[in-house]
Amino acid sequence: MRRVIVMLFPVLAAALLQPALNAQDVKRKLTYDEYMEAVTEKLPELKRNRLQVLKAENNLRSADSSSDINITAGGSYSSSSEYSSMQYDRTKRITGYSLNAGVSRRFTATGTTLEAGVEHDFRNAESFGSNHYPSVYLQFSQSVLKNSFGVVDRYAVNNAAMQLEIEKLRQAESDKTILNYYKKLYFSWIETAARIELMKESVGYALAIEEDTARKYRSGLVPEEDLLNASAAVSRYRISYEELLSVMEAIEAELAVLFESGTVPGSEELDAKYGEISIVDYKEVPFSGTRSAAIYRLARSRLKYVKGVGENRLLPQLDITGRYTRKGMDSEFPASWSGLDDSDYYIGFTASYPLWNTAESGSLKETELAIDEINTEYDVSENAYRKEVEKLKKSRDSVSRMIKLAEERIRLLQSRYDSVSRKYRQGNYQIQHVIDALRDITEEKIRLIMYKNTLIQDHIDYTDLTS
Repeated sequence: MRRVIVMLFPVLAAALLQPALNAQDVKRKLTYDEYMEAVTEKLPELKRNRLQVLKAENNLRSADSSSDINITAGGSYSSSSEYSSMQYDRTKRITGYSLNAGVSRRFTATGTTLEAGVEHDFRNAESFGSNHYPSVYLQFSQSVLKNSFGVVDRYAVNNAAMQLEIEKLRQAESDKTILNYYKKLYFSWIETAARIELMKESVGYALAIEEDTARKYRSGLVPEEDLLNASAAVSRYRISYEELLSVMEAIEAELAVLFESGTVPGSEELDAKYGEISIVDYKEVPFSGTRSAAIYRLARSRLKYVKGVGENRLLPQLDITGRYTRKGMDSEFPASWSGLDDSDYYIGFTASYPLWNTAESGSLKETELAIDEINTEYDVSENAYRKEVEKLKKSRDSVSRMIKLAEERIRLLQSRYDSVSRKYRQGNYQIQHVIDALRDITEEKIRLIMYKNTLIQDHIDYTDLTS
């Protein structure tokens, strides 16, 4: 009877596995490269990160508005009465219109504003006739202290440009964090699927033990306690199996928004990735060489620039202004423009300075505190980085040793199984010894898969941490 059970055991295991195998045949396997390509293309989180960069690019374009060319135009019509004692207090009616047009531009490189334009006035007075007064002009305004050489004018553009570079790095960093999760999820997907298949074998072994014990119990060879223990073992393995199914359902539910139902990972990808990373040493990468450190450096540079602009804003406002005009006069419209013989010009300055300048002083102090804060954050992040790198290195060494020990133990358990199986066939061992040996191999294989996945997960974390 014992020989019959041993012969039937592979049939029992096959019967348990067959539904899963049949389902597997119709499922589409997804390689790691295909998986990552789909994740990168479909994840809305990555699209959201790209939008942040597009917004920063748009802010940069908007920030350069101060150097836009402005076109101005205007006109007016007037009618008024003037009194004159020379005319025995009689009044005379004066009517007229005025037209003007011009262009102006702010040169942020120097803090200079230039404007050029034309004007035309017409006046018609009773008893005196009418005259045209055309003119062309060029005027400027130059900042000297505050906003000297366009320091303040260039701030919006320069600040937006630096913020764009920071957003690009933040996008890459955020994308990396998101993809890190999905990289690890793929191999956890494989690990869970493999553990489910191996747990099926453990359930099969437990069922075979229960059947053999039940046969012996019915023959009066073992007490009821042995049968209850065997049944409890079956329940224990079934619970473990259901727990793994629950884990798999959670993974599949998470990936359902990206992949169609019936998609499974390529089971060979875990061993392939393990073979790839098991021969790779962790390179020494200082924190200063990482993208995180680059973000801190850019943010600190931007704050130092803001501080410099803030110091300039504490200076008095002093602008030099000037205007040069060519003008003429004639009773006829065409003739008035043919002879712009007269010149007008002026030059002057305007100055202002708010006492105490509280707002700008407060902003400058806030920037100085922000610089101190980001310097401290850099040191905190560097310490955390070093600790995490060291932790991952030690984990890699420890897990690598456990993998070697697990592989060696599987070989030993296989030798033990061969010995027990041979003695069982000779009638010296009970079937439970054979099934226990097979179960031990299965459980060690589960541990080996988990160790390999842990090593892969650590490698993904280390690679992303040091990039």
